[in-house]
Amino acid sequence: MDVIVFVLFWFRLLRYLPISLFLFLSISVQAQEYSLDMRDTDIVEFIATVSKLTGKTIITDPRVKGKVTIRSPNSISAEELYEIFLVQLGVNGYAVVSVGDNLLKVVPQPAVKLEGIEVQGDSSEAPKASENIVTRVVQVNNVDVGALVPVLRPLVDNQTGIIAPYPASNVILITDRESNVRRLLEIIARVDKTETEDTEIIQLKNASAREVSQTLTTLIREQMKSGEGSRAAPMIAADTRTNSLLIRADEAGRNYLQRIIRQLDNEVKTDSNTRVYYLKYAKATDLVTVLESIGNSIIEGDNPQDQRSSANRENIHIKAHEATNSIVMSGSPRVIISLNQVIEQLDIRRAQVMVEAIIVEMSETRAKELGIQWLLGGEDNGRFGAAGTNFSNLGNSLNALTAEALDDTSGLASALSGVEGVSFGVGRVDSSGLSFAVLLKALQNDSDSNILSTPSLVTMDNEEASILVGREVPIVTGQTIGDNNSNPFQTISREDVGIKLKVTPQVNDGSAVQLKIEQEVSSLTGITASDIITDKREIKTAVMVDDGATIVLGGLIDDDVQEVSDKVPGLGNVPVVGRLFRSDSSQISRRNLMVFIRPTIIRDRRNMTEVTSSKYSYLRARQLLDNDRSIQLFPGESPTVLPEWAGMGPSSIDILPPPKR
Repeated sequence: MDVIVFVLFWFRLLRYLPISLFLFLSISVQAQEYSLDMRDTDIVEFIATVSKLTGKTIITDPRVKGKVTIRSPNSISAEELYEIFLVQLGVNGYAVVSVGDNLLKVVPQPAVKLEGIEVQGDSSEAPKASENIVTRVVQVNNVDVGALVPVLRPLVDNQTGIIAPYPASNVILITDRESNVRRLLEIIARVDKTETEDTEIIQLKNASAREVSQTLTTLIREQMKSGEGSRAAPMIAADTRTNSLLIRADEAGRNYLQRIIRQLDNEVKTDSNTRVYYLKYAKATDLVTVLESIGNSIIEGDNPQDQRSSANRENIHIKAHEATNSIVMSGSPRVIISLNQVIEQLDIRRAQVMVEAIIVEMSETRAKELGIQWLLGGEDNGRFGAAGTNFSNLGNSLNALTAEALDDTSGLASALSGVEGVSFGVGRVDSSGLSFAVLLKALQNDSDSNILSTPSLVTMDNEEASILVGREVPIVTGQTIGDNNSNPFQTISREDVGIKLKVTPQVNDGSAVQLKIEQEVSSLTGITASDIITDKREIKTAVMVDDGATIVLGGLIDDDVQEVSDKVPGLGNVPVVGRLFRSDSSQISRRNLMVFIRPTIIRDRRNMTEVTSSKYSYLRARQLLDNDRSIQLFPGESPTVLPEWAGMGPSSIDILPPPKR
């Protein structure tokens, strides 16, 4: 019976496998077991045979070529046949990718990374000892994947495999044969162990926590570079407030660090020591007073009342060396360590503040005057006297003009020079007869002014700064006459007139700036016979402003309306005709004054460069614009302009020759 089955199977198999000079295939079947014996069989025919025996549909890449030699003296199952199939393809440089149920694809090994490989996670079953290509996502709990992947990468097949870390989730992505993935998972499981790390606080008595922390950090870093350190580097942090060290490491690491810390924290055998601190930003003379006060407080607090005058009492001596901006301290090491921590916190780079003020003053005046004056006069010896009108808002009266005309025509011209607006008059002036005159005066006055001032200055945090743009004006403050009214002289003082800005900024937490501001704008408005008249606008206040924000400090909105009507009683109220006996004037004045302020915090060199470059470029642009508009009186010559901004180099401030036109 067995012989008949064997012959029938062999007869059917011959329909699928061509026989050639290089092909010899012997397969025996008994209870779904096979015996293979192949020599120099074409790999495509080998794939077709496995597809027939296993019942799987296999798609072969056109690039798959080669010969197969397999000898199987013992009977094998279908599963074993499939594993032999996978191994043989791997030997020939090809891999099998599962596309679906019972559907496989044979491709070259370098191309397998781009195929749709099965993805397995931690919840999947353990990998089998199979040659299937799979992708596994491995979650690592205790070890950094960035440090673990370089160790595992040499164990991955460089043709079919790939391994990559994903630090965000601390996982590893592995693509390789399932048997090799299984081996890598065993290695990761042995490495991914929980260390018994703990945090310990060690308070120092003599040494500085910051200095010891820096020393230990340098030591550990060098040990890790040379390979002498442990797998996980200890974490060390200094708490300067309590002069303590915070250490996180395993038990062996903590014990090792404790031994070193005890040696570094030994008390200095000498009674006193001297330290010199070179300051970076603070002024040495300003810190001496603060350090002396704190040092004495430490000594007084640690010595009981009955021991303060004993010979064992601690002392501290602090001096400032202005030439090198350094502080020299001599005394107890413990006190010096405490003061060193104070110096580190005070010797910091202070912020600077650029304060920009905007002063806007707009004013306009509208005035109109219209009036008529009359004059009647009789003979010198007659009974008829004189009559006339004289209105205050018309300036020089008609009486004065007539008197000047009677005396001299040159006097009349002098009198008319003081008349404003348009004046028109008719009349007859005769000193021996009847005189009459009529004077019409009309005046309209419009004036506008728009003043914009933008003073700015830069100062240190909590430092007062001021700027003055104006001139000194002499003002008479007294007058003295000598004996017999001889040798009179005056005492004169000079006062600043112009724009004044005085500010003290304080940078607070959250980029807010507190400003103490004194702003003054003054100007000359007139000169009297005895003194000078000045206008003055002043603001003195304190405000809180965010960095880069603009705030209004204050201002004035003033509207002044004045209307004056001079008239002859009774006659001035007569309709139409009353205009001949009346003088009207109207004046409207408006003034708007506002002061704005904007602080900008400058914390580092980059901020300072940006602010300086902006101001520098603005001035240069204005110079170029003014040069284009200027009148060229000398051919080939033009005003000198600033060079282009070239950073903070010393050559950037040199004035370049004017550009040729």
